[in-house]
Amino acid sequence: MSRNRIRFGAPSKRQSRQSIPDDFEAEIESLSLEGRGIARISGKTCFVAGALPGERVKASITARHKRYDEALVEQVLVASDERRTPPCQYYDRCGGCQLQHLDPERQLAYKQSQLLDQLKRFAGIEPLAVETALTSAELGYRRTARIGINQRADGEVLIGFRRQASNKLLDIEQCPVLDARINALLVTLRDALSGLGDIKHLTHLDIACGETSSALTVRVTRKLSQPQSDAIARACEAHEFQFYVEANNGQISAAGDTAAALSYRLPEQNLDLGFAPGDFLQVNAEINRQMVERALDWLSPKQDDRVLDLFCGLGNFTLPLARHAGRVVGVEGSAAMVERARENAQRNELENAEFYKGDLSSDIRESYWYRESRQNGFDVVLLDPPRAGAEACVRELADYGARAVLYISCNPAALVRDAELLKDAGYRMTRFSVMDMFPNTAHVESMALFEC
Repeated sequence: MSRNRIRFGAPSKRQSRQSIPDDFEAEIESLSLEGRGIARISGKTCFVAGALPGERVKASITARHKRYDEALVEQVLVASDERRTPPCQYYDRCGGCQLQHLDPERQLAYKQSQLLDQLKRFAGIEPLAVETALTSAELGYRRTARIGINQRADGEVLIGFRRQASNKLLDIEQCPVLDARINALLVTLRDALSGLGDIKHLTHLDIACGETSSALTVRVTRKLSQPQSDAIARACEAHEFQFYVEANNGQISAAGDTAAALSYRLPEQNLDLGFAPGDFLQVNAEINRQMVERALDWLSPKQDDRVLDLFCGLGNFTLPLARHAGRVVGVEGSAAMVERARENAQRNELENAEFYKGDLSSDIRESYWYRESRQNGFDVVLLDPPRAGAEACVRELADYGARAVLYISCNPAALVRDAELLKDAGYRMTRFSVMDMFPNTAHVESMALFEC
């Protein structure tokens, strides 16, 4: 037998890939996970930004690789019925959104279809029930943003996002997906910084909008001059933003008088959750509220239930669960976020929630909270991990004997891997839904309920 490795789907020597011309016409077959059209030309795959399935386009190569090429649409020769005019004037240059040229309902359909396909193909999982996706307004939904800032040689101030497939900054006046409060601040801030001399030590802006107050954090590589600090402070005051500075060491400090504490509400649960600049906050407030309510509906915690919330952050799920369960344990890797969660429990007069700091990316069996809580187990578990997923935690969940595990995912690949582990532990995915946390982008979030 030949020792040559068989590669399914690879071209034979007789059908070797031919080089794709710099400029070409192609039929688009499907949509990639990153929101690009997929064409196959002379046996080679090409990912075409700005193209939709069923379209014929003229495109130009932007990058070449051994197994695939990348291209950008130059002209749509035959348009899809699903194509629309993007609502943003910067869409063809900005790298922030990938799908504004696609009808919003079709955006959601593609995201759901692709994620369900991955679960079936790579984990052998088909949910017993696929429920209605969680949606919000497609514009004005971002209550947090990281925005770049730079300065040209002639002193002109640039504020915006990275260009498509580039590290260069695209100067923007307004971004339609941002909260209106952020857009208003950026207009004033641009004017305030102009004429203040060298500002290249300002690298980016982190902005977060709370329920009644908001915050701007300016990242700097050296101390702001007094005129610069005063100008930014005036811009913030004009729009009722608090002003903070983040130094090179990551330390964040107030640069002016602080007003009311930053917070957001979960009105259905009568909760008010405080946060600080630098804390993780779900970008889309409306989706977050719906997500919390669906989590409570699916898990249906009882008054005597013990609940475990892993990657609990500042208590976004923990405290709503504590409204309904007997005892809730939240575990989080960040000491600052654990402290914030404890403060939020006190703020909302919840005494049945406790919080621990723990490294959830390593063997959790060595953790105090794991050993202490394993004696009694948990009835319900919720996980809301970062993009890396929750592999280390999922491997140990069977020890708790929980009747239900709710997995909140921001990365399809991690969900597929961890879902297969839960399946191997005896759980079935009984309910599933997509959450359109980031409309007009290829990013997809989901929630999956596993029961044994």
